[in-house]
Amino acid sequence: MPKVLLVDPFLANELEHFRPLLSEDVALAVCTTYEDAEFAQLAVDADVLVNTLRSIDAAALAMAPRARFIQQFGAGHDPINVAAVNARNVLVAFNPGVNAAGVAEHTLLLMLALVKNLAWSEHWAQQGQFMLDEMPASGIGDLADATVGLVGLGAIGQAVAERLRSFGAKVVYAGRTRQTPDVEERLDVSWLPLPDLLGTSHIVSLHLPLTAETHHLIGEPELAMMPRGSFLINTARGGLVDEVALRRAIASGHLGGAGLDVIDDELAGRNPFVDLPQVLVTLHLGGASHGSTTRMVERSAANVRRFLAGETVRDLIPGLM
Repeated sequence: MPKVLLVDPFLANELEHFRPLLSEDVALAVCTTYEDAEFAQLAVDADVLVNTLRSIDAAALAMAPRARFIQQFGAGHDPINVAAVNARNVLVAFNPGVNAAGVAEHTLLLMLALVKNLAWSEHWAQQGQFMLDEMPASGIGDLADATVGLVGLGAIGQAVAERLRSFGAKVVYAGRTRQTPDVEERLDVSWLPLPDLLGTSHIVSLHLPLTAETHHLIGEPELAMMPRGSFLINTARGGLVDEVALRRAIASGHLGGAGLDVIDDELAGRNPFVDLPQVLVTLHLGGASHGSTTRMVERSAANVRRFLAGETVRDLIPGLM
């Protein structure tokens, strides 16, 4: 009987949704922690891994000697060591674009919360004190007055640009590849080199995959380019930002704040910015809407069924042999 292992503890919530989508002759198990000992025990006889955050490298694959297919639950595939899975001839698929709408909406949520001083207002309202005369100035006013710089214009970046149009914001973008004139016209966006985007944007929002090239893409030099009082939004991957440099930029007053749905070490289970009220941290919720989660379950289960039936799986990650 083939065995499918749901690697991430939070996928325990999806166990009841996965079960009906697989045939009755498939065993299904789920990790309840990120401890290596539990993973090794459950993965030793697993044929398929469904993964999100665990690093899948040579050491992890050694604990799963039978695994020949890995399905990444979401749109990100940075936990996958391509060289390691290629060496083991393991197929890896992901779910590109599955959560674009949810992440785009969460991005706008963080932008608006920062611009409108939501955390400050909610804090004092909970205390019963309406201190309007002491409200900190965001330096922007309204999104309609802002230039928003999108670093990356893939499925999520484009979904953010589409939503920003209704707010009247000016939108610029940077990316490794410039979009076609048709796409730029449809989204009403303009391309800029990254230094120019950083230097002219009131809000910088990151929408890139985490790779060796993009790790700490936003560090001290890049943060120094941003206008005083501007905001950084990251709903992509925590490793895109040098968090030590970000702390300094905010503590010094150079940046007005940040909205982070992702942090560098999410498995540590702590908020490294808890002492900075100018930083809003959410729990990697952008792609966790009911609709996005349902689509991820359905697509992942469908790919698992294809693999177990000997059919061609869809959406292999780039770089696989």
